[in-house]
Amino acid sequence: MDEIQLRYNSISVFNDAAAAVRPLAELCACTETEKRVELAARVFRTVAEYGCDTTGELIKTLILTDDNVFSRAVAHGDRINDRLKAQVRNELVTFKQLSLVKPDDLITDDVKDFFPKFGFGGMSVSYEKLVAFYSVNGCGRFAAGSAFSYRDGELTPVECGDVRLSDLKNYAEEKAEIVRNTENFIAGLPAFHTLLYGDRGTGKSTTVRAVAHEYRHKLKVIELARGEIGKLPKLRAELGGFKQKFILFIDDLVFDDNDVGADEFKTALEGSLDAPAGNTLIYCTSNRRHLFKETDKQNAARRGDDVQAELALFDRFGLVITYINPDKDGFVDILKQILRSRSIKWHDEYAAVAELAALKKGGRSPRAAKQIADLIESNYAESRSE
Repeated sequence: MDEIQLRYNSISVFNDAAAAVRPLAELCACTETEKRVELAARVFRTVAEYGCDTTGELIKTLILTDDNVFSRAVAHGDRINDRLKAQVRNELVTFKQLSLVKPDDLITDDVKDFFPKFGFGGMSVSYEKLVAFYSVNGCGRFAAGSAFSYRDGELTPVECGDVRLSDLKNYAEEKAEIVRNTENFIAGLPAFHTLLYGDRGTGKSTTVRAVAHEYRHKLKVIELARGEIGKLPKLRAELGGFKQKFILFIDDLVFDDNDVGADEFKTALEGSLDAPAGNTLIYCTSNRRHLFKETDKQNAARRGDDVQAELALFDRFGLVITYINPDKDGFVDILKQILRSRSIKWHDEYAAVAELAALKKGGRSPRAAKQIADLIESNYAESRSE
C-alpha cells in the first residue's frame, strides 16, 4: 500500500484525474479506522456521482477527459518526446493499481457491517488506446462528446438524438448538397460556410442535426446562441490547434437593426468563397427572407442600406441551400412516406385530412406532415386497442 501512495504522489501529468481520486490514494495508506470509513465513503460517492460502477471505470472516465500537456499534444498532432511517454506509461500503471484496491482488504471487524463497499477494477486504458482516443476525440471538454451547446463561454455536451437524414422526407437535392460540403470538409477538400434558408418547418435544423449525428465519429458540432456570435473569433482560435473538425451551428439567424453582431459575423465569414483555413466551418439556418429585421419600412434610403448589408452578408456564405414548402402532391407524398416508415397503411381519405390540417396550420410543411402523421398514428393505435 505504501508503494501505491508513493506512486500516486509522483503523478505529474494527469493532475486533475489524480485530484478526483485522492481519497482512494489516501485510503491505501490510512491506518485509522474512523478515517478509513470516511475516505471509503468519499470514494463510493465519487464513483456514484460520475455514473460509474467501479473505481476503474471512474479513473478511465477521468483520464479520457483530462486536459493536460500530453492529451493536448496528441489532440493537436504534436510530437510526444520519450520522457513524456515514459511518465504517462508510469502514471497509467499507478492508476491501474489504484483501481484494483479492494474495500474488503481494508475492512476490520468493528466496521464490516457498514463499511462502504465501492466497486473496483475495470481500468483498461493502455497508452496506445489513449493516444488513439485523443487523436480522434480531442482532449478535455472536447472529448466529452460530439455535440455541444456553447453558452456564456462554456461548452456543455448535448445529445443530438438518433436523427437521420432519411427522417427528412424528400429534399434529396438539398440534403445531397450539405452532405457533399460536409464530406469535403472532413476530407480536407474545399468546403464552404453554409446558410440553410427558407420556409419554417421544412427541416433545415433537422438536416444539420442529422449531419451531426451521422458524422459524429468524424467531426464535432457546437451550437451557438445568436447572442454568442461575438465570441466566434475567440472560439475558433481555441479550436484552431486541434486536429479534429468542428462545425459551428447557429440556428434561426437574424439581426436587429444596427446590430453590431452582424459586422462581427461578417468578419467571421471572411474568405468563405475559398476553402476556409483551419478546422472550423459555420452552418446557419434562417426562416426569414431578410436576415435583418425591418424596423423602418417608410424610410426607403434606410431600407436600401439594409439590403446592401444583407447582400454583403449573403455573399460571405459560400453555399446557400434553399428549403421551400412542398406543393399539395409533395405534401401528401411526404405524409405517405412518414406513415410507411411507421408501418401504417395508407388510406385515400388521409389526403383530405392532411390538406384540411395544413390549411389550419397555415401551410404545408414537413413539420405539419409529421404532426398529422402523429395524429393518425395515435388514432390508429387507439382503434387497434378497442
